[in-house]
Amino acid sequence: MKVRLVILLTLLANTIFCTAQQKGCFLAQPGNKAELVTTTDFSGYNAFFIGEFHGVYGMSEVKLAMIRYLNKTYGITDVFMEVGYSAAYLYNSYLETGDTAFITRPNLLYSVKEPDKAFWTGLYEYNKGLKKHITIRGMDFERVEFLKVLKLLTPAEVQKLKEIAAILSYIDSVRQPAIGWLGSDNQNRQDSIYETIRADFDTNKLFYKQYFGNDYKIVRQIMKNPGTYRNFSNRNNAMYQNILNQADKDGIEKFMVFSGLAHANKEHDGSLCGLLLHNKQYKHKLLDIAMTCKNCYDWQQPRNGIAPFKAPYTYFKDTMLMNSIYDKYFSEDCKYTLLPSGSIDDNKVRKYSDYIILMKDQPEY
Repeated sequence: MKVRLVILLTLLANTIFCTAQQKGCFLAQPGNKAELVTTTDFSGYNAFFIGEFHGVYGMSEVKLAMIRYLNKTYGITDVFMEVGYSAAYLYNSYLETGDTAFITRPNLLYSVKEPDKAFWTGLYEYNKGLKKHITIRGMDFERVEFLKVLKLLTPAEVQKLKEIAAILSYIDSVRQPAIGWLGSDNQNRQDSIYETIRADFDTNKLFYKQYFGNDYKIVRQIMKNPGTYRNFSNRNNAMYQNILNQADKDGIEKFMVFSGLAHANKEHDGSLCGLLLHNKQYKHKLLDIAMTCKNCYDWQQPRNGIAPFKAPYTYFKDTMLMNSIYDKYFSEDCKYTLLPSGSIDDNKVRKYSDYIILMKDQPEY
């Protein structure tokens, strides 16, 4: 009888474990880290779109866990983020050298708070052990850091060409604005500086090509970015074009995208995710994952306490729905839970994304 009971309990435990594995479990690791464990086969996809919270601290853990998992399991090395080409250049320089000066002075987006810094430190350590390194890809508009990159790429021993000397001196002398958050006066000022330099770049392309030499390709990519803050209404399309251009020019066959939840709604034809899904190359090859969060603090929002829920916009205020999802599906053995949207009996959830990541208990610290 005892033997039968042990066998029964073992089978039951294995069943529960396998069920959790099919969902996906972010297991807590030392040092405020997490590791994604799942038996779900994602090999049929070549693009992974993860809609994130920019201001919830646990997002950095999830992001690093996703990068590690998709790299280890499917060999993906190209990571698109909601930054410009200049920020991507600086992030890749940091990952190559470990020199934090590349991502500070000014602080780049997603490297301001301690959890964000821990993400980059973790990615640097992980990246060192790879034969084929992770590459950060820019897709959004340029921010203040484009000035830093132009200065870094300025050839030390080359005399300024008279045709472009005025703008090169301007780049050297202009005071870098503070980091520009969306909607800020600083961002408008950054656009003014960017557009002034781009206008001269368009007029004198051959002289800039001669002056920057081997680094001209990087400079051109930065200065020809179709996205700007002032053209915000076209932001999703600009990011979409930036992804396609790099995928085509650099032969990227598999990639992952980390972007805000507003861009992750697969039901919205005009979202970044929606645009990718309408491309025949990714129509049935892109997996969309959206983060949701219960009892989470968002440091980018006004300090009005802890918001009860953070979730994809289609069911942002549906507290009863969110309660039922967390009560039924969140695994207490996991730090976070990866859940197929199709397992939830609600069209709002299923239409928004293919999977959701259940996060909770992320206070201010």
